[in-house]
Amino acid sequence: MEWNAKKYNTTHDFVFKYGAGLLKLLPKEQSKVLDIGCGTGELTNQIAQLGHEVTGIDQSVNMINQARESYPDLTFLQEDILYPTDQIEMYDVAFSNAVFHWIPDQNLLLKNINEHLNENGQLICEFGAVGNVQLIREAFGRELNALGASFEEPFCFTSLSDYRMLLEKNHFEVIEILEYERPTTLKGGKAGLREWMEQFYTEELGELSRNQKERILENMERDLTPSLWKEDHWEADYRRLRIIAVKM
Repeated sequence: MEWNAKKYNTTHDFVFKYGAGLLKLLPKEQSKVLDIGCGTGELTNQIAQLGHEVTGIDQSVNMINQARESYPDLTFLQEDILYPTDQIEMYDVAFSNAVFHWIPDQNLLLKNINEHLNENGQLICEFGAVGNVQLIREAFGRELNALGASFEEPFCFTSLSDYRMLLEKNHFEVIEILEYERPTTLKGGKAGLREWMEQFYTEELGELSRNQKERILENMERDLTPSLWKEDHWEADYRRLRIIAVKM
């Protein structure tokens, strides 16, 4: 999937704004940090402002181009953490916000991160937990099924206990792992839900006709209003996993 970097920076800026809380978990001493799935570079820049030597990587050329334009003094690489090139060096910290749930092979992800961390290197990350945006995903699945279309979940949402085992399997000592509810306001008023769908389900919606897409979005708005519409905005049912782990 190729991202709309401009819209990500405006309508969906809650993604990196919520991630700012992770910055408090970074080491106080200057460290070499790899920001995995850096997006348009806002958190990468904040990491640099804290005094760290940081490299941002993202699979999306649109995101990397926007990041380089916004922060020309920082290092950004178009890289896939599942298939890293020699550009990816060794780091003291692997940092990531709202990215891991997009990656299907979590075992390979953690293996590669471990291999690119220095001795006692840290993994500091947050991403979607099991049940994340479940009401939205279920509503979308029902609409696609009604059209006779299959719904292949693009996300990988994991439970706390399963992810702890996966970390330990890949030679990480878990320092902290927290699963929590994080209801999230969507910008755009009445249009907020469909704008969220258009950003995060771009490919799935792109396979539909204009009429099919409009009918699905209208039905979702109708069905989700009782649970997710809050007077003047949509509130998505986000759930997160926050992790601090150390390479063993």
